[in-house]
Amino acid sequence: MSFGSLNWTSFCLPSNEYGLDKSQWAESVCKAIGGQSYSPAADAPTWLQMLGHGVFTMVWTACAAFVIAFFLGSLFGILRTVPHKGLAAIGNVYVEVFRNIPLIVQLFFWAFVFPEFLPHSLSDGSGEVVAGGWWKNLLNTQPAIIGVFALGLYTAARVSEHIRAGILTVSRGQKFAASALGFTVWQSYRYVVLPVAYRTVWPTITSEAMNVFKNSAVLYALSVMNFFAYSKVMREETSQDIVILVLSTPVYLIVTYAIKLIMVWIERRMAVPGLGSGGK
Repeated sequence: MSFGSLNWTSFCLPSNEYGLDKSQWAESVCKAIGGQSYSPAADAPTWLQMLGHGVFTMVWTACAAFVIAFFLGSLFGILRTVPHKGLAAIGNVYVEVFRNIPLIVQLFFWAFVFPEFLPHSLSDGSGEVVAGGWWKNLLNTQPAIIGVFALGLYTAARVSEHIRAGILTVSRGQKFAASALGFTVWQSYRYVVLPVAYRTVWPTITSEAMNVFKNSAVLYALSVMNFFAYSKVMREETSQDIVILVLSTPVYLIVTYAIKLIMVWIERRMAVPGLGSGGK
C-alpha cells in the first residue's frame, strides 16, 4: 500500500483529535485496506473517521447557510423590485455591502467586531462582563453557528441578484393581468411573478448552491472543524500532502455533483412545458 515515500494508509493513523469515540465503519475500512499502521488500541480515532466527521460538518453547515441565503436572497430580491423607493434602497444597500466584501473579511467582522456593538453580558472565557459576552461565548463553543450565519448573509446577496433578474424577466403583460384580476402587489408576486421567476433562474441558483459548499471551506478560519480543516491538520501532522490531496479532492467533486443532481431534479419537478429552462 506504499509507493516510494507515500503512505497510502496514512488515513488509518491515529489522529490527534479526541473529541469523538472511535467508529466501527472507519475501523472496518482500515482493516479492509490493510492499514498496518492502524492500532485498535489507540485512544484517538483514525484520520479517516475525522475526515468523515468533517464531511458531515461541511454538509450541514453548507445546507443551513443555503437555506438562510435562499430565503433572505428571495426577500431582498423582491424588495429591490417593488414600487417603493425606500424598500428598494434597503435591498440595494444590503446587496452592495455584502456582495462586495470578501467572505473571509465578513467572517472576521461577525466574529470579532460585531460583538463589540452588543450589550454587555457575562463572558465564560474571561469570567467578566464584556460587550457581546453571549456572542463571544457562542463563538467559543459553537463557531459553526457564527460561520453559518455569516456564509448565509454573504450568499444571500448573490442569490438576491439572481432573484431580481428573474423577476425583471417576467413580462409586463403578466403583471398587468394580475392587476386586472384585482391582485395586490404581494399577491401578484406570490401567484404570478415569483413562480415564473424561480423557474427562470433556478439553474443559476444551482450554481450558488454549489458555491456554498465550496465556500464553506473558509469557515475553518473560525475554528470550524469541517472537511477542509481536518485535511489541513492531517497534512501538517502526517506530511502526506499528495496522498491527502489525491484522495480528498474527489470528495468536493462528489458532494457538489450530488448537489447539482438534486437541484436538477427539483428543476424538472417544477418545470412547466414551454416555460423557462426546463420547458419543452
